[in-house]
Amino acid sequence: MTTPLRSPPRAIVLYGRASFDHGQNLKALAAALTALQAARGVPVTVATAYADLSGPALPAVLAELERAGIEEALVIPSMVPADPSLSAWLPGALSQWASTRDSRMTVRLAPAVESALDLPAALDRIAGGPTDSLDDVRSVEPSLGKPGWSEIPEHRRQLFFCTGARCLHRGADALYQHLRAAMKPHRALNAGPRRVMCARTSCLYPCNRGPLLVIQPDAVWYGGLTPERIDRIVERHLLADSPSATDILHRNRPAEDAPMG
Repeated sequence: MTTPLRSPPRAIVLYGRASFDHGQNLKALAAALTALQAARGVPVTVATAYADLSGPALPAVLAELERAGIEEALVIPSMVPADPSLSAWLPGALSQWASTRDSRMTVRLAPAVESALDLPAALDRIAGGPTDSLDDVRSVEPSLGKPGWSEIPEHRRQLFFCTGARCLHRGADALYQHLRAAMKPHRALNAGPRRVMCARTSCLYPCNRGPLLVIQPDAVWYGGLTPERIDRIVERHLLADSPSATDILHRNRPAEDAPMG
């Protein structure tokens, strides 16, 4: 009978931006770090979490690690350049996450990876290196993008869904996926004159009322989003044109009523 292997008691979470993942491949960095740790005989789990635009968000990753038996998690901010606002809000947000779920897992926040790098020296090596092998951009066919990107699709409303760092920390990614799933069965919301164009955005403010979304041109803000509230927004606002006043966080005055500077 094979004895199941026990999960390492310690984990490292690389916390990066979604755009950083495209440029540097955060998962590849996690795999390389795992290999380096294993070569030294250190049993460790290395996970990845994202600060904006896409999931999984940090709280979801930490919860999964805790369920797996991890006793201590070290979160390393892996954005380059580093986000200076993290030190202002992330420690308190992680403390709130731990207290609201009565977590017994120790979570420690490391300095940003940028603090361990000599970025000016790296830039100097690139700037001072050979350039003959690099193509002149004029050798590439000029383009501003696909022809279709010049056309505005037929639509009635635009919905801006915040996936900035604080909203993502509060579950915005899963809520956005819930919104898309709730809209999918309604053909009118996906094509034609009643179409709703959805866009994920960076920070919309006010962060403390997130997760947030804004619907234009109606100028209606919704905050404190939950799956149930999103269902009501789809059914009442997007389909019936009759938003529930109790769900609205803020409504801007129509442009014609707003004072001009």
